[in-house]
Amino acid sequence: MQVKTLSTEVKEQGGAIIAKLTTDSVDRDGEVLIPQGMNTVDYDKNPVLFYNHEYDQPVGKVTNIKRDDNAVTGELEFAQRPEGYEGDFFPQFIEALVRQDIVKGVSVGFVAEEGGSRMASKADRTKFGPAIKRVFNKWKLLEVSIAPLPANQDALVTAVGKGIVTPMQCKRFLGFEVNEPKAQVRITKKHRIELKAPVCAKQVILKQVERTIRKKMGKLD
Repeated sequence: MQVKTLSTEVKEQGGAIIAKLTTDSVDRDGEVLIPQGMNTVDYDKNPVLFYNHEYDQPVGKVTNIKRDDNAVTGELEFAQRPEGYEGDFFPQFIEALVRQDIVKGVSVGFVAEEGGSRMASKADRTKFGPAIKRVFNKWKLLEVSIAPLPANQDALVTAVGKGIVTPMQCKRFLGFEVNEPKAQVRITKKHRIELKAPVCAKQVILKQVERTIRKKMGKLD
């Protein structure tokens, strides 16, 4: 089985996550998968979505797979937390990162079908460019995975600050050490409060600061 990963276009339509699973762009290996040559007969029977090709980490399924001349798209449906489940739920964590455009790689596992792989011809180089080395024009889709790389570290910090994910989840599931942004409070000469803090913490911090100031000024009942 071969694996191809690309930084994909992910967009939401009515709450659904639509992703390009692969395109006819030449990858870093100088190879291209022809979308119209994809065979999904076996995959459609069990369209599991994995995390990073780890087959003990299913996170959902892929439905509504469609192909056109330039790309293969599919709808990513993440598993929902079971009733009564306690603790961090891994699929929910990955869905949050995908929706926040932090993890935006999708990878496919495939095998070339008989006669479905060829060295690039002159016509292929004219169509795809001089970097093309091999063309897969008939291939069988075996699995689809969310790929953790590239992960946007800055966006991950923002997600932690907004309370979308926790530092512990990032360390446990991604191996990233992410510290929650610290609150910065400055009192102006006119006793106005300027606050830089995570969105989820602003109201709490503001109330604490205002209460402290009022108490010190003797204006607290």
